[in-house]
Amino acid sequence: METMYKTLLQMPLFQGLGEDEVTRIIGKVKLHFQKFKAGSVVRMRGYFCNDLTFLLKGELMLESTDKNNNFVIKEFQEAPSLVEFYSIFGLNANYFSTYTAETDVDLVSIDKSYILTELDKYDIFRLNFRNILSNRAQQLHDRLWQINYSCLETKMIDFLLARCERPFGKKLLKIKMEDFALIIGETRLSVSKYLNNLEKEGLIILRRTEVEIPDLYLLKLWKEKYLESLSMHEDVLDK
Repeated sequence: METMYKTLLQMPLFQGLGEDEVTRIIGKVKLHFQKFKAGSVVRMRGYFCNDLTFLLKGELMLESTDKNNNFVIKEFQEAPSLVEFYSIFGLNANYFSTYTAETDVDLVSIDKSYILTELDKYDIFRLNFRNILSNRAQQLHDRLWQINYSCLETKMIDFLLARCERPFGKKLLKIKMEDFALIIGETRLSVSKYLNNLEKEGLIILRRTEVEIPDLYLLKLWKEKYLESLSMHEDVLDK
């Protein structure tokens, strides 16, 4: 019971609940514990999301693609964290990404029916869940308003920031140069030159049909400094 109690308290959805409340939850709600070896598919894109899944241990790779399969973005998610919690409700309650165990992982999941019949009775759980959903919506909204379409130097970074689940950490973008140029409205040559410049600065690693971003946050900082330098240059010209 003590181990189960500590496990639930790791989840942001249960923070603030007392020991008695958690004990009652354990008695009423069925928890599904799963272990997956590295390389195993944990959740599949397009499959129905019928449970709330929490990554307790290890690291997952999530793979997302556009509807035409023109590009693929791979991200990495470490424990402890929730796995695509926003897909459990809504008009399209299917997984958007495919999740593969990057290392051996431990998961615990709670069926959707228990969330509606048992967990929803607790004010703290409902508040925590609403806060998590609201925070994600606000973060995505902020990213969209920060996108700069005016110059090539920021388009690729904004392309990633608008589509990645987390605006930090390692990312892998699998895309043909021609498709990338078409999507961001630039020529293939200009995109190639720009990517090579970023590689020289140590911000990305180029491979055939793949761009590795060691840390997206560093690209975000580079973009902010670049826009700041543009603004300072424009101020000097105005004077």
